Amino acid sequence: MTWNRDQKRPRYIISIAAELAAVHPRTLRIYDEEGLVCPHRRNNLRLYSEADIERVRIIRFLTRRQGVNLAGVKVILQLEATGKIRVYDL
Repeated sequence: MTWNRDQKRPRYIISIAAELAAVHPRTLRIYDEEGLVCPHRRNNLRLYSEADIERVRIIRFLTRRQGVNLAGVKVILQLEATGKIRVYDL
């Protein structure tokens, strides 16, 4: 997926990002700790972009709908980044 500069601009604090992605804020922290999502940090705040939120939605799809664990999600996202697979084709 290609993102323009505005979609990559960090703008949402964790509570808003969690609401937009339909997950708990703690889930976003876990994804950050696992390296699945890397939000921008400013003044000790995590700031999420539209691209980050879409990535969380993809992770949610893989874990909830497809039953993939976080280690598997990491592999799938790496393969998608290389263009070898498309997540929604799984």
